[in-house]
Amino acid sequence: MSFAILLLAFFLLLHLPPLRRLSALATPRDRAAVAAGLFFVGAGVMHFVMPARYEAMIPPQLPSPAFWVFVSGVAEVAGGLGLLLPRTRRLAAIGLIALLLAILPANIHEAQANTDAHVLPFPDWYFWLRIPFQLVYVAWVVWAGGLWRVRSRARLGAHG
Repeated sequence: MSFAILLLAFFLLLHLPPLRRLSALATPRDRAAVAAGLFFVGAGVMHFVMPARYEAMIPPQLPSPAFWVFVSGVAEVAGGLGLLLPRTRRLAAIGLIALLLAILPANIHEAQANTDAHVLPFPDWYFWLRIPFQLVYVAWVVWAGGLWRVRSRARLGAHG
């Protein structure tokens, strides 16, 4: 959930008049993609800065937690960079959606952990609340990546 606040903060910051005048930030979807790109690059980098915290989140059924932390960190950075570029945005969105679904077991494992075992200093309820937020992140990436387009009523009326 704290990550959702960070994502929303990036998005709102990109709405400031000097920034939204940039062609790369012309539309709300562009700003959403750049905000998510920055968010995922930052989240991915954290895998390399604090690997032990992420390794503790890996379910015990998976061997080599360090490997999974490295792979997921690389995937987050690559997906985030891909969202920053309009040319690679759709492919990056597909990859990030797959990643978000793949890391869901780690979030469930973390929620089920005892309070003393949590890798982040938050109360138990926070970790359970993070699970449905995965769907919020997926929806954000779907929209920002251009995988789902909302048609205006005017266009729908003109075509049918």
